[in-house]
Amino acid sequence: MTNVLRFIHIFGAIYWVGTTLFMVMFLEPTVRALGPDGGKFMQRLTGNTRFSLSMTIAGLLTIIAGLGLFGPVTGWTMDIMLGARLPLTLGAIAGIASALVGFLVNGRASGKMQALGKEMAAQGVPPKPEQLAQMQQLQATLRNGSRITAVLMVLAVIGMTW
Repeated sequence: MTNVLRFIHIFGAIYWVGTTLFMVMFLEPTVRALGPDGGKFMQRLTGNTRFSLSMTIAGLLTIIAGLGLFGPVTGWTMDIMLGARLPLTLGAIAGIASALVGFLVNGRASGKMQALGKEMAAQGVPPKPEQLAQMQQLQATLRNGSRITAVLMVLAVIGMTW
């Protein structure tokens, strides 16, 4: 069972962390540089594919499998968790925090962006200034949440390798 959990944890983390880093370092700057066309691309990516679902599943599987591995390694004993396994504990906390930011901040912002994008497209006229301002605010929230998530993920990976 430990080998199965280890495989799920590592494979899920590779996908989750790698995709997040790719998005933060390459995709997001390119999308921003494309302006309105970038927005259309992101709306297509997040609304018409299973991308968001795959990221959610990868994050959940990584966290659940990681917790399943953490218990036997630490015995859930504070002396071990805060002693010899402190880097692992801090990495686990960073990984869980990255998932929370991803689900609560990025997930909500992405959902609101999808709804606003559909509303704007259904109008048949150019977006209102307040809609554009709201879209820019949601994009900034998503960008900042992604950066925070990426940093937390890198810290989690460092903690896992200690």
